Amino acid sequence: MKLKRFEAKTEEEAIEKVKAELGEAALILSVKKILPTGIFRFFRRPKMEVTAAYDLETTPTTPEVITPAEDKVKAEEPAAPGSDLALERDKLLFDKMAKDKKISEQQTRIENLEKELKSMTQKLSVASFKHRKEERLYDNRLMQIFYDTLASQDVIPEIATEILNEISKMGGEVDRNINLAVELVYNKILTILSKSTDNMPTIVKSPGKCRTIMLMGPTGVGKTTTIAKLSSNYILQDHCSVGLITADTYRIAAVDQLKTYADILGIEVGVVYEPEELSGKLDGMLSLNDIIIVDTAGRSHKNAENFDELRRMISSVEHVNMEKYLVLSMTSKYEDMVDIIEKFSEMCEFRIIFTKLDETSSYGSILNICYKTGIKVDYLTTGQNVPDDIERMVPEKVAKALLGMEGVI
Repeated sequence: MKLKRFEAKTEEEAIEKVKAELGEAALILSVKKILPTGIFRFFRRPKMEVTAAYDLETTPTTPEVITPAEDKVKAEEPAAPGSDLALERDKLLFDKMAKDKKISEQQTRIENLEKELKSMTQKLSVASFKHRKEERLYDNRLMQIFYDTLASQDVIPEIATEILNEISKMGGEVDRNINLAVELVYNKILTILSKSTDNMPTIVKSPGKCRTIMLMGPTGVGKTTTIAKLSSNYILQDHCSVGLITADTYRIAAVDQLKTYADILGIEVGVVYEPEELSGKLDGMLSLNDIIIVDTAGRSHKNAENFDELRRMISSVEHVNMEKYLVLSMTSKYEDMVDIIEKFSEMCEFRIIFTKLDETSSYGSILNICYKTGIKVDYLTTGQNVPDDIERMVPEKVAKALLGMEGVI
């Protein structure tokens, strides 16, 4: 199975392109809106991108293409003066000149607005700093800007002040060497994040051995969608055979949702209704797959009964070296994340997957959790599109986002 992306003005047009080139048997995996960039982004419409999968045996059809030479011959055919074709040509030329002039005027207007906006931003920044003068922690203006930036990302004060201790040792050198100050803060953040990441992926295909993975976590954090993304990447990129098992029989349509993804990928799904059933189901699938992923029902960290079921399930597969992931949503409060981690830690060791980064602009919880717990963070998910919106946690990328240098997504 291979993947191919198609772009068009609308979703319908993109899907028509898929059908025209790959045929009716092609599978639509994701639909994404691509926003325009650059100074003229305000005048351009967004495009739609459709990712489709097709079998290797399927030969994409190629639409008839008119070569530039043929097109040039047609374009250079003379039009009789006064004819409808000549009038239409003159009208198109006039419209183009008018549009070019209008775009030039709009570009000039935008450049003037950008200059005014920059000036206003600088004034507001100074005014805001003066307004907070009595509340600020640092006499040095640059130090306070660093602190405010981290605080705006929901980095807890304890961590922010420890990070800034690195540049407080510079004294008056801070203002004279801003680049060095930025580098020290960035490297300190990087050190904290790097302690919770590995240089090599933890989940890889092992010849002759089936890897087993369990995803657990609170309700509504996106476990099932994350499993679909991981499975797709293991199959399409790593060429692994993947089996799925779901124990999430409480949520309406949870089993059907996973089976839909499995049907698209052409893989098997096993269902267990009791904790003790997992061991037998797992043993029956081990020899048939390179990787098996187990989906569990969402567990409230305040519900002792639900945790007892999960504990029994984990105990039933102690003979298997199962890797466990706690899935946490970035939309959760940091304090709740800490409570959830503490509760799940009572049962087993695990690594972390942070989801829903596309639903927040604050990434401080990643740094907070890494600093406070030291638990490894492997993956971040950045949207609903399968299989695209998942990536390995890259400390450099998160550190830059925390300092406002760029976004994580």
